[in-house]
Amino acid sequence: MIPYNRILLEMERQLSTAKHAGNEQAMREALSAIRSLCEVALSGHERKESPVFPKMLSTENSATTVSLESKVLEEEDANGGSLFDF
Repeated sequence: MIPYNRILLEMERQLSTAKHAGNEQAMREALSAIRSLCEVALSGHERKESPVFPKMLSTENSATTVSLESKVLEEEDANGGSLFDF
């Protein structure tokens, strides 16, 4: 986490930039930076994310294993292995 002193120093620098800005857009950019710094400072203690550990999938379980082998269906009325052979 970023120390509060560092955030406050950057906020003071941005406030000085906003006060001495020559145009409205530069002032708005500095004020937006101040707002972002406030959000960073205030959100630091509210949520602490726990690390996420991925689970490895096992292919050893035969119940979940899908077989990609196919068998040709043999019928008396069929002429061949094609879908279009009648």
